[in-house]
Amino acid sequence: MAPIHYDDLANHLEEVWSTFGLHDHGIYEQVNPTALERSYKAELFPDHGEPLTEHNIPPWVELSFVWGGAHQSPIEESAVLPLELQWNYTITLARHDKRNDHELVQTFHQTLTNALRTIYPDENGTDVLAVEVRRAYRSHVSREPLNVVLYASGTSDIGDVLTQPSHDSLRTTLREEFMMVSTLLRAFAESFNPGTVGGYRSVESA
Repeated sequence: MAPIHYDDLANHLEEVWSTFGLHDHGIYEQVNPTALERSYKAELFPDHGEPLTEHNIPPWVELSFVWGGAHQSPIEESAVLPLELQWNYTITLARHDKRNDHELVQTFHQTLTNALRTIYPDENGTDVLAVEVRRAYRSHVSREPLNVVLYASGTSDIGDVLTQPSHDSLRTTLREEFMMVSTLLRAFAESFNPGTVGGYRSVESA
């Protein structure tokens, strides 16, 4: 079987995320010839209204991975090489949200737990994402908030798809990943940004 290449993964990612109603606001790729690495990053948003402003921005996720030279060679099943997808979620809260940091983190974990139960009803994992709250103020003397943002991050290892390369198995794995991602984005929107998901039209369809 032919190995899966970097371009295969990048193309399948874009194909699969679009089937779950996500679109990119930017794709960034870099090559490090010294380390024989290529890095990939995409900023992915659910459907949203236009124009996009600080008042209607939905939760979104940054997806990234690093593809090394070792990923290009055939890999024995007994020696799986990690291939981690990094997921960084950004949730921008409305200025009038009065919840304190503890309440926000508590709401986040409850939302995460409930969303995961809809996908994996027989599992109890809630530690798939680490979260922090960041607050910005208008000035160093003012306590009036400029914005409050929740940042959550996690990784998923899809290295096993390289041991027995198959485009079908790669697409299946990516569909499972994006089913969870899209579910989480909508759940976060309901808990933190009601009414921000929906209404997006691409340039081609506008």
